[in-house]
Amino acid sequence: MNRHLNHLTKTEQEFINLVYIQLKSFQEASEKLNIGYKDVQKLNSDLSEVWRPITKIRDKWRTKENRDYQESPDKYIKGDFWDFYNWIKTTEDCCHYCGVTQIELDQLHKIGIINFRPTRGKTFEIDRKDPKKPYGDLSNLTYACYWCNNAKTDTFTEEEFMLIGKAISSVWKKRLNNDPR
Repeated sequence: MNRHLNHLTKTEQEFINLVYIQLKSFQEASEKLNIGYKDVQKLNSDLSEVWRPITKIRDKWRTKENRDYQESPDKYIKGDFWDFYNWIKTTEDCCHYCGVTQIELDQLHKIGIINFRPTRGKTFEIDRKDPKKPYGDLSNLTYACYWCNNAKTDTFTEEEFMLIGKAISSVWKKRLNNDPR
């Protein structure tokens, strides 16, 4: 399973894997674990502090993993969820290109730096450093802010966009220093 779940029993680990990674129903988990339905409900309740943060990471993984995989397999993450989970947990939470941190990103939003796509820009996006390599190569993944990820597209290499990222960083710093709040 995963080292982050080592403090749980095998049944608890398998419950989380079945219900919150594989998205099996409670009934299916009950049958697979060979325990009663009420026991599955109790596991769900007892383990909510464990599975809730996992589901956010799972949703990122599934978004990249499943969409139109047959048409464009290099654009999606395949492989073990727990490898991706470990990547998320060990990757620095800042834009690889301009260096903006989540705290700075929040401050930029407070002073009105927004984009026209309400579902993007408030958190970091997953970018491929080398756009020719697949998302499945976790060593090729990094975090990028919306603006860097949007500007980089699949046109620039990591090395090329690092230069552009320095300019974007300079703009962010100026805007953050002029924040009247």
